[in-house]
Amino acid sequence: MDRRRFLKVLGATGGGAAALTGCGIGPEPTEQLVPYLVPPENQVPGIATYYATTCRECAAGCGLHAKVREGRVIKLEGNPESPINQGRLCARGQAALQGLYNPDRVTDPMARGANGAWQKLSWDDAVGRLRAKLKEARGKGIAFVTGLESGSFGELVDAWIRQVGGRHVTYEPFAFEALRAGNRIAFGTPAIPWYDFANARYIVSFGADFMETWLSPVGYQNSFTRAHAFTGGRDASMAKFVYVGPRLALTGMSADEWIAAAPGTEGMLALAMAHVIVARRLAPLPADVGRVRAALDANAPERVAAAVGIEATVITRLAREFAASRGGLAVAGGIAAQYPNGAEIVAAVNILNYVAGQVGKTVQFGPNHALAGGGSFQELTDLAGDLSAGRVALLLVHGANPAHSLPAAFSQALGHVAYKVSFSSYLDETAAASDLVLPDLHPLEQWNDSEPRSGVHALQQPVMAPVFANTMHAGDVLLRLGGKPGTFKDYLQGRWQELHRRYGRGRSFEEFWDDALQHGGLYAGVPVQAVRLNAAVGQLLGTAAPPPAQGTTLIVFPSIALHDGRGANKPWLQELPDPVSKITWHGWVEVHPETAAKWQLANGDVLRLTSPHGALRAPVWITPGVRPDVLAVPTGQGHKAYGRYAKDRSFNAFELLSDAPAAYGGRAFAVSVAVAKTGDHRPLATLEGDAREQGRGVIEVLPLTRAQQLKPGAHAFVERETPPYADRALADWAEAQHDAASLGDYARPHPRWGMAIDLAKCTGCSACVTACYAENNLATVGEELVVRRRQMSWLRIERYYTGGDAGRPTGAVVTPMLCQQCGNAPCEPVCPVYAAYHTADGLNGQVYNRCVGTRYCANNCPYKVRYFNWYNYAEPGGEWESWPDPLNMLLNPDVTVREKGVMEKCTFCVQRIRGAQNRARLEDRNVQDGDITPSCAQACPSEAIVFGDLHDSSSRVAALARDPRGYHVLAGLNTQPAITYLAKVVHGAVVEG
Repeated sequence: MDRRRFLKVLGATGGGAAALTGCGIGPEPTEQLVPYLVPPENQVPGIATYYATTCRECAAGCGLHAKVREGRVIKLEGNPESPINQGRLCARGQAALQGLYNPDRVTDPMARGANGAWQKLSWDDAVGRLRAKLKEARGKGIAFVTGLESGSFGELVDAWIRQVGGRHVTYEPFAFEALRAGNRIAFGTPAIPWYDFANARYIVSFGADFMETWLSPVGYQNSFTRAHAFTGGRDASMAKFVYVGPRLALTGMSADEWIAAAPGTEGMLALAMAHVIVARRLAPLPADVGRVRAALDANAPERVAAAVGIEATVITRLAREFAASRGGLAVAGGIAAQYPNGAEIVAAVNILNYVAGQVGKTVQFGPNHALAGGGSFQELTDLAGDLSAGRVALLLVHGANPAHSLPAAFSQALGHVAYKVSFSSYLDETAAASDLVLPDLHPLEQWNDSEPRSGVHALQQPVMAPVFANTMHAGDVLLRLGGKPGTFKDYLQGRWQELHRRYGRGRSFEEFWDDALQHGGLYAGVPVQAVRLNAAVGQLLGTAAPPPAQGTTLIVFPSIALHDGRGANKPWLQELPDPVSKITWHGWVEVHPETAAKWQLANGDVLRLTSPHGALRAPVWITPGVRPDVLAVPTGQGHKAYGRYAKDRSFNAFELLSDAPAAYGGRAFAVSVAVAKTGDHRPLATLEGDAREQGRGVIEVLPLTRAQQLKPGAHAFVERETPPYADRALADWAEAQHDAASLGDYARPHPRWGMAIDLAKCTGCSACVTACYAENNLATVGEELVVRRRQMSWLRIERYYTGGDAGRPTGAVVTPMLCQQCGNAPCEPVCPVYAAYHTADGLNGQVYNRCVGTRYCANNCPYKVRYFNWYNYAEPGGEWESWPDPLNMLLNPDVTVREKGVMEKCTFCVQRIRGAQNRARLEDRNVQDGDITPSCAQACPSEAIVFGDLHDSSSRVAALARDPRGYHVLAGLNTQPAITYLAKVVHGAVVEG
């Protein structure tokens, strides 16, 4: 800004209103600064307003609190009142903001012209065209494909499609058909029960990735942590967790034991465990156990051990432990276990729970998941057949992208449909192949509701005005087409009149409605329903054995961040390292070290994978977390459209899968492939360092028996900060530091902000990483710069493998690594311009406008948690721009956006600290423990991070800092970190890295 421009703005603000309209000084247009004479309701400049709503990034239906500043949403947090997520939120939920402000959203209705180019329309014209096409298509076939809609919008679609004589197909690429079919085989119901992880004492997962994408990952991870975390004291116990599957997923990394069963044999193992329980009467036997006795006898441990790949004695031990716990919980049905015999696997696991007496206890039918109504792959393939045969004249698609997840059959079938309409907010593959696009509002801009679990009626409300004014709620479009009066909000409130009659308790509807909006919905209890074994379970169960494999088995698993590909247009999720592989921005194929040595492969070598249904090229990532006879690839990438962040990136794993449904109506995500080396190589865009910890003490692990013996005041890990010969020098230095600390502002009593991270709770899910991006305006740098290690994430999750050699079991451990806010910080004395300094309350401050970018501080940091701005990521239109308009609307106004040449790092969310201190000062009180929660701690589904004042002996963080499991990373360097890590606790012996 030059002097003339500065004086111009100064004059405008000094006058209180923007009067300078008479002379346009400078080349830019004259701008007016208009004050709030009549401020908008509930909006105070500089003060955040919070609105309760519901996350729609997946089917779990987590409750949200949207933080709004000056009319724009800048942060999403979990709603503590929601029984789904208890105030926690995953990375995908945090990244919903980037869907709202996505620069590639469709801004207006569009129709394809005669030359194939898109033309913008008015809404009257667009609705008129659709109404005309609807009239033409009557009697010729009308179909409406939507994602899972368990609330009012789904009801409206059903009513509307009946009115026009069409059919409604619900399609979710991961609809857990095997889980529903397995429940039907075992109990005669397709309902998906609620699983009580919190009260389980022995958990066995047969391929169910309940911390990643299985049903309700945030809620289940939180409940799992309550059972599996170690709490010292009189009852210092923790549930044991066993993971069964050919691939060590994120969920499996938290397991005490990994059983690397052969693909498709998980059901045989479950029946073998059930056989042991029944044969040895380890639990009270149900009266109808005879219905499955033949199946159990056919799967005795000695008969199936070889096929599963473990010894019969191990199966017997697992069964004994499961039954003896009196709180066993076995879960199955994850996509990674959805083989052609997936339904039989789920039924077998149901039988294991049943004979152990846990159905009705840890497995509760009644509060069922809404995914039971998620449609099936069979229904979509039937529709694709009708499309190809010309039996559908008008196709409408909302909330689904089948052209990406079924790239061959559905994409070809679209060419046989006379007219195609998409309600997508983005030009994804299905929308790009349509004739008319009617852009829907984003879930954060619209009214809606859902019932993600029986009894949980979750409300959505618009938390801000639409980012693009010419978009419209799809419900309003359907109401206009059907000639119905009013808006979709009116329709929604009409449906809630029934809930008001049931739960109003004498209140007026307006009071009932406002109360529901404030709390994010209506949460009612649902009684548990008793179920019995299906009378025909013996005949329906068939065989739990997998079909013989032809060639190498490849497993296609859903990406925790990108899911089925719907997250690929969000740069936060693209740059989020996969919790297992640490790879960003592209896909990979997982190969075991033995297989890689046999095939002479290195990380980054490109393989060609060919199945009977398609082929793709994928770079190799070598990992001990997969069986030698198995390969694995993630979904999420390979889009042909869907915006700048997703298009033409990596490969589409769906291309390898069959277009034909399995016997249970779902899709098999395991396929046989032929593998060929291409001779090509590419560097992996990974943030992984050393795969092994190498005994550096970064992550400490204790066996449960040792942890139970620890007494208050004891220290499991001896830490000596300096060698003996330095004691005198250290004492002299400490005296000098004490003198310096008695000067100026440092002389008064101050808090010492600190953090405790419990590794017995941390799962490595990386929700904290994305929360940090959202709160602190971290730049995403893209694949090229990640390859050059120029990432800007202030917090990283380090993953180290353990065991795997000399017969030791393979496992993994994780830890969050961020600025340790050292009391004796190596970064501070080396800065020549005092940009790095120590605040009076113990933070390692960083003065951005003083930093000249010498990077001495980063060189001197032993934790490597300082990050340098190599480019100007905030430059509009620049080569490395991170926030193209309107993505810049999500920036937090309380946090400076850093410029090129500046060093940055974790600040413990200092803006939240200062905000809480200011509020306490205005209220004439001291800051209380719990007043301040950094973004990472607030998001963490496991509640593994605790923040507070170490000088307050009554605070939670101070108590945890005194915990016998506590230790400091690299304590021997005498950096005096403010972060205390609590050692991970495991059942059994500790396996070193």
